[in-house]
Amino acid sequence: MSGFMSDTLSSTPSSTSSSSGTRTDRRIGSPVGLYLGATVLAGIVAAVIGAAFLGQSLDALGIPDPGPATSWGVPLVRGAGTVLACIGIGGFLMSALGAPPRADGYLDVDGFRAARTGTWAMVGWAVCSLLLIPLYLSDVSGAHLSETLQPDMWGTAISQVSTAGAMRWIAIIAGLTAALSLLTRKWIWQPVFLAGAVASLIPIALEGHSASGGDHDYGVNSLLWHVILGALWIGGLAALVAHAARRGPHLPELVRRYSWLAMICIIGMTISGVINAAIRLSFSEWFTTDYGRVIVLKVVLTAVLAGFGWLHRRRTIPQLAEPDQSSAWWKRPFVRFAIVEVLVMAATVGVAVSLSRIPPPVTFTADISPAELVLGFDLTEPFTLGTALTTWRFDLIFGTGALLLQAVYMWAWLRLRHRGVEWPVSRVIWWTFGNLALLFATSSGLGLYSMAMFAPHMLQHMMLTMLIPVFWVLGGPMTLLLRALPPAGRDGIPGPREWLVVFINNPVSRFLTNPVVAAVQFVIGFYALYLSDLFSAMASDHFGHVFMNVHFLISGYLFYWVAIGVDAAPRQLSPFMKLLMTLSAMAFHAWFGIAMMQMSEPLAESYYLSLQLPFPVDLMEQQHTGGAIAWGLSEIPLVLVSTMHAVQWAKQDKREQKRFDRKAERDGDAELEAYNAMLAGLRDGRDASQEEYYGADYQEDEVQGMLHSDEAKRAHRRNHRE
Repeated sequence: MSGFMSDTLSSTPSSTSSSSGTRTDRRIGSPVGLYLGATVLAGIVAAVIGAAFLGQSLDALGIPDPGPATSWGVPLVRGAGTVLACIGIGGFLMSALGAPPRADGYLDVDGFRAARTGTWAMVGWAVCSLLLIPLYLSDVSGAHLSETLQPDMWGTAISQVSTAGAMRWIAIIAGLTAALSLLTRKWIWQPVFLAGAVASLIPIALEGHSASGGDHDYGVNSLLWHVILGALWIGGLAALVAHAARRGPHLPELVRRYSWLAMICIIGMTISGVINAAIRLSFSEWFTTDYGRVIVLKVVLTAVLAGFGWLHRRRTIPQLAEPDQSSAWWKRPFVRFAIVEVLVMAATVGVAVSLSRIPPPVTFTADISPAELVLGFDLTEPFTLGTALTTWRFDLIFGTGALLLQAVYMWAWLRLRHRGVEWPVSRVIWWTFGNLALLFATSSGLGLYSMAMFAPHMLQHMMLTMLIPVFWVLGGPMTLLLRALPPAGRDGIPGPREWLVVFINNPVSRFLTNPVVAAVQFVIGFYALYLSDLFSAMASDHFGHVFMNVHFLISGYLFYWVAIGVDAAPRQLSPFMKLLMTLSAMAFHAWFGIAMMQMSEPLAESYYLSLQLPFPVDLMEQQHTGGAIAWGLSEIPLVLVSTMHAVQWAKQDKREQKRFDRKAERDGDAELEAYNAMLAGLRDGRDASQEEYYGADYQEDEVQGMLHSDEAKRAHRRNHRE
């Protein structure tokens, strides 16, 4: 962190040079007007549609009209803020992945301006989120905005209105991202700011229509995919327009890359959007209800945007290779086309935001179970091996992640085979086992019951931490990708291969792969989560479950990457040190399991009791069983890891033997001849051959036996010189 804070902030990037040469001959434009227009357009569209259905919303909620300031202000501010969030994500996307850094590791002029666009857009997103806190309190209570703007009402809004609480977290994440991005111009930090900007969208998926009622787990997860992919799509295009306005370098290559990103986003948005809409209304209601008609309008606008993307690939991308002599940046074909596309995207955002103002045609039945109300699905039978194997519910986050990871790996493997490069089939099998295990741990009955009972939760925890990462690191994904991905070249912009190299070799990775750090972070998570109130606080929250699963996977991957990974790590350890590190970590994990079995109070008792499962559940028995699982099953990965250590040790010895054999072929086996001469000398009673064989080793042993004085050290150096 000291390197982060110690950047030279006073020096401003020169506007006359970049990685591609001087820029004094360029006429640079500014996309600020476009950004403002898109922001205002999104807010107005959301406000107009929301006002048209205001009466229905008030009748459904049973509250009085809070006044035009609130009725128009909520959709207007949220629509504008959402577009600003997209612009911020696009700015950091360009500075992190689209602008090559300078030789000293700092952003060039294009990267700097893109990063500053991200910074100020995040500031605007944070301000809009803060304004929405009193607006949402006024909206749900019917009080006038002048009342809810009072400082003492903000705490009430955050504690009692879920949407206001979500806006609080958005303001914190977006504001923190903006503040940190002002402190450094180093390229290596830009992906961190991009992650922070994307994370500011997560609270949106955790509130509203998708987070309530049955199947809300699908609603939240599908909306999360939908929002993030949409932001990358919109933000990426806005960043390209800004880059073209600055006459930045490598525009044709950046547009080609964005074309692939846009295609992935439109496919993902279509699938997630259909899933999310299907939860709240049937297909026939798309055309017979107001909520459905607004969804149809959003679908039409999305289809128009997809058509724009197709036209980009067919017409404007080939034109980018031709020199453009136009003096005005906004007159160029790509920019004109992209400006219209950005404005249509802004209108689509406004339509999407207006959906939160329209009550969906969902009838909540009285027979919905407490478990389904909390979890999104119902559990009717006790947890057994049969229910774990036969009950399936695809997890939209981790199940999709497993499929994507497998697809990328297979693509890289097939690419190597096409080039005639060998890759061990055993590594493909290990990687496939890991993704199949992830699919089972999160989408089978084990994944469902892990959210309602502690013993299945701990079994899932063990798979996510101690089994799946082992399979993954034995698959060697980073080495495979480094061989399959093409290099950017000396004058090209960094691509996926260069980003992967930076991920492997940077100060943060070197710190995390320190054997002590890797072992401590692997162990301390168990104690911090379960031996404190943290698990009880996170168990009842959907995001809490997602966060725990992500933590388990990352923590386990970091540990086993150092312990037995076949990918090159920033720190290389001997097989003995790896084995010692593994034994130490497993010992602490076994103690954790014993501590769990000795606890006298159940964890997250109120949450588990609130589910009111239709079969008896002994919470203490579940917890003791979970502790026994943590204690006993830790031996299984230990056996696997120890076996792999032995295999890797044997391979290392084999490589050393081959190295000695090659050396013997080069020097005629001189070392063996000298050793045989030494043995013959000992047999004949001569010591000269022994002195000649050991040479400096005898002198070194003699020096180690001397007193550690200055005179002894000088004598040692003198003997070596002689």
